[in-house]
Amino acid sequence: MQNIKNLILLNPKKEEIKETPKLKKWIDKYVSEREFDGIKESTIEGDLNRLKVFLNFGYERLEKEPNDMENSDFVRFFNYLENERKLSRNTQKRYYDVLKVFYKLMRLENLNDFKNESEDRKRFSSFEIKHYDSLGADILNLILMEVLESRSTTKVRDAMIIRFLWDTGARVSEALNLKYGDSDLEKGEFRLRDTKGKEERIVTCSKDTLDFVNYCLKANIKKNPGDNLFQTYRGEPLKRNRPSDVFRNAVKELKKKGKLQDNKRVVIHSLRHGRAVDLLDKGMPIDIVKEYLGHKSIETTLYYSHSKERQQKMLNQIKKIL
Repeated sequence: MQNIKNLILLNPKKEEIKETPKLKKWIDKYVSEREFDGIKESTIEGDLNRLKVFLNFGYERLEKEPNDMENSDFVRFFNYLENERKLSRNTQKRYYDVLKVFYKLMRLENLNDFKNESEDRKRFSSFEIKHYDSLGADILNLILMEVLESRSTTKVRDAMIIRFLWDTGARVSEALNLKYGDSDLEKGEFRLRDTKGKEERIVTCSKDTLDFVNYCLKANIKKNPGDNLFQTYRGEPLKRNRPSDVFRNAVKELKKKGKLQDNKRVVIHSLRHGRAVDLLDKGMPIDIVKEYLGHKSIETTLYYSHSKERQQKMLNQIKKIL
């Protein structure tokens, strides 16, 4: 049946982009500048995919170099993203952000008119920004049980990583980059490196979580200081999408069983969101929460302090004394 569906349903093909010498000239220069700025490889890779689309559009559709493009050409490019590639406004903004960086690094000024006009007309700021829900211990336990009751051969390890992310508030990439040499498995303290904020920080976990972590790590075959703490049964570093896939599948099953509301927007980043809200609820000063989570700006932490979960708790408390 699936093969029949694949034959019948229309599958729009994305325009294939070949890395020509013209493209490569700009790409190589862009990568060199970004690497010199200390930007993470994964971030550069994501930017390059969008930059290639833009450069290819310029050469193939407009027959122009990036430094020859005018305001009307940029308008045509974003109309192309909207009408032909069917990209959301959120995704279009990512292209816009990449172009601003690209033209700045290339010391080109011909994006300025389009940038000024876009800011005046609020082209990339007038759409709704969607936020994910945080989660508490009740939902976390449902997810952990769903993972542990699955048929996966790595379910115990996967549940352990989810519990670790909840305690530490670490980003998935930060946790998966952890090495034995940065982990105190007696005290339960972990030094996170290569962070989004470019600053190392130390996180901790509860005794229960630490016991769980140590139990699971017994299965690791590589345990030298430079080896990854979380690894496959072959000793290879875990891929970043593994915890996210496990978490997403568990949430999907819980919604299917009616144990989790369909309107709950819960993703693996909700663990970090939940940790922030939980620490603030327990009276932890906002500046300490900021440092623990590795936020660059206090405004980011303030978002959690005014989250709808905390607002609802405040409303419930007010109702009791009315």
